[in-house]
Amino acid sequence: MLSLKVKSFAKATTKLGLATTVAALWMAAVPLAGAAAAGPPGYPISAERAKALHECSGLADEWGYAYRDCMVQHGQAE
Repeated sequence: MLSLKVKSFAKATTKLGLATTVAALWMAAVPLAGAAAAGPPGYPISAERAKALHECSGLADEWGYAYRDCMVQHGQAE
């Protein structure tokens, strides 16, 4: 009879441990996802600038003129 209680306690402890681990991982991931969408703290960036940076980032030449021209066409500073 004692082994049945020990097994039951072990199952309950395992379930509690798994539930706690899942909850902790979920709570840690939620703020990270929100922070990634908002950008770095203290440096807000508009959607227009983000789009221009994305579209112009591949236009790198030796002196950076193509990148600068692309950013100007989007109305953004380099």
